[in-house]
Amino acid sequence: MNPTGAGEETLSWRIETVDEASSTNDLVSARAREGEPGGLVIRAIAQTRGRGRRGRSWFSPPGGLYFSALLRPGGETGISSLLTLLLGVAAAQGLAEATGLRVGLKWPNDLRVRGKKIGGILCEYLDPPNQPPAVVAGLGVNLTTREADFPPEVRESASSVLLSGGEVPDAEGLLHLLLEHTAFWYKEYESSGFGAVRDQWLGLCDNLGETISIRAADETLYGKNMGIDEAGRLLLEKADGSTHRITSGEVELP
Repeated sequence: MNPTGAGEETLSWRIETVDEASSTNDLVSARAREGEPGGLVIRAIAQTRGRGRRGRSWFSPPGGLYFSALLRPGGETGISSLLTLLLGVAAAQGLAEATGLRVGLKWPNDLRVRGKKIGGILCEYLDPPNQPPAVVAGLGVNLTTREADFPPEVRESASSVLLSGGEVPDAEGLLHLLLEHTAFWYKEYESSGFGAVRDQWLGLCDNLGETISIRAADETLYGKNMGIDEAGRLLLEKADGSTHRITSGEVELP
């Protein structure tokens, strides 16, 4: 792999902060289409229309960390799936370092503590005309959110660093720490491929080996979570011993 602008992306983040944004992914996407080099990071103190996967909204009040980074890795659309997993490793390790919590990963993009989601990742692939391909990598982490502050529909499944009993870090300091971890793993990926990232991800996955249900395409599949393959696809072992490789889906349980 020989990404465009690799040195700039891995070694020179350019951070901008805004008080409020509809979505930091939207802001970075607009700049990417204008030809902005990789390495741009936009952080918002709050988002009014934060996004998650599959068009879901992401609750983004003041008191969390919400940012998006612009990467120019080259490659096809599928690169965004690998970078989602890479960001998960970087974020889980950085959060654990900053908070003292054991932060786990649930395929493909959830950051969890004791089975509850405290953060999520959204990577979007762009192929704008007259510009190199880009991946906009967004990350949101609940830091000081209290249970009553969450929308009713997510209160049982969502948490925050505060609710999890961790040390609540300064958001700006945490941003720099997570970018350091991201730069490290992105450089590793550039030089050696996905193998080392995959190994780390497997060590952080918090439901590895468990029976799960996953909504993929128009059906719900059940089986044992056997991790991910070299392309970042979820490996699901069915009752008959066969293995399904799932490119896109939503793990519903556990």
